[in-house]
Amino acid sequence: MSTNALHAPIIAYYDALCPLCRKEMGHYAKKAPDLILMQDCNGDDLPSDIDRDAALNSLHVRLPDGSVVDGWGAFIAIWDRTPGFKWLATLNRPWIIRKPLDWIYRRLAPLRPRDKCRDGVCEV
Repeated sequence: MSTNALHAPIIAYYDALCPLCRKEMGHYAKKAPDLILMQDCNGDDLPSDIDRDAALNSLHVRLPDGSVVDGWGAFIAIWDRTPGFKWLATLNRPWIIRKPLDWIYRRLAPLRPRDKCRDGVCEV
């Protein structure tokens, strides 16, 4: 990845109804507000190439070249741009580490907590 690409903003499509997701993504966005833009995948304004169900099942990130990465690769893209986290991106980039962690993430992500009352699931 070019150095210029690491200084161009990315868009993270995340589940803002998940308290863990909000906290973690908020942390990255706060550390790199000009490089990591957040978009709640629960909203109506998702781009046509981002599937809402897929985005709710794993983190998706649009890279500066317009391509989209998801799963563990999305975290690596975020860490690459977050001050103090570049070492984590480097550590997680090799296939032997990235693939097993991506497999685990994709199985655990759907089990995350969600604010059900905020998304209309609970009865009031």
